[in-house]
Parts: sequence; C-alpha cells; structure tokens
Amino acid sequence: MSVIYHYTSGAHLNKILETGKLIVSEWEKKNGVRPPALWLSLNPIWENTATKLVNDNGTVRRLTKSEQHDKFGLFRFVLGFNKSELCSWARYRHASNTPGNTYVAMENSGIELGSNPLEWYASFKDIPIVECISCEIWNGNKWINHINLQQDSTQ
Repeated sequence: MSVIYHYTSGAHLNKILETGKLIVSEWEKKNGVRPPALWLSLNPIWENTATKLVNDNGTVRRLTKSEQHDKFGLFRFVLGFNKSELCSWARYRHASNTPGNTYVAMENSGIELGSNPLEWYASFKDIPIVECISCEIWNGNKWINHINLQQDSTQ
C-alpha cells in the first residue's frame, strides 16, 4: 500500500489529538484562501515546507529540521494514499482563487527548501485520525510509532 504523510510539530499535536482529526488549515480559512486545504506529502523523510519560521532578533528565518526537532518535536500522521480522494498541487493551482504568481513563488520557495511540489497533495476536508495508519515521532535518527491511534480513539 502506498502512503502519504501529514507532517506537524508538537505545538499542533495536542490540538489534533483533542479534536480527533487533521484539520483544514485555519490560517488559510482566515486569510481567504479558497478552497482552504489540509496539506499532505509523499516525502517519506520530512516535508521541508512544514518547518516553522522563527524570529531571531528581528530576522525571520526557517528552523532546520534538527532545530525544529529540538524545540517543538517532529510528528507525522501516516495515511493510506488514495489519489482519487486528494488534490495534487497541479490540480490545486487551478482549483484555488490564489493568483498564479503566488503559486510560482510558493513552488520556488518549496524547491529552494529541498521540497518537491509533485509530492504535495491537498484534502479539502478534515480527516479523522482513526483513518490514519499511525502517528509517528522523529527520535533524531528515524521515525518511530508514537501513538496507537486505533486504541486511543476508542477511549
């Protein structure tokens, strides 16, 4: 079975577990992105665009994967990849109301970070975590199982 991942940090993990679902982007909803999406990636290592930005003495910069691991933790939800239920980045560009030059900038930024837009997929609906195969944590060397979602979802 092919899989796809939703990467996140410890800062968002508690909200996901409290609501019991991966949620469509609140930021996109608030900022008029239509349609707002929940972003997933086929990248099995780490989706670099999921790395947080920080303000270091007035300079905004992106954390490294290692820094984000140390400060916030790295987590991912693993789902079965059903291409027919998701929207590829290429299709999303045509489905969204965002100007085309914004997409070029987003793609270029992602590529500069080492990401591949061909790995990006969007869901336009929340995904219950019981539909996930697992929730994993990066231990600094590899991804390991963090939460048994099937067991935890019945409590």
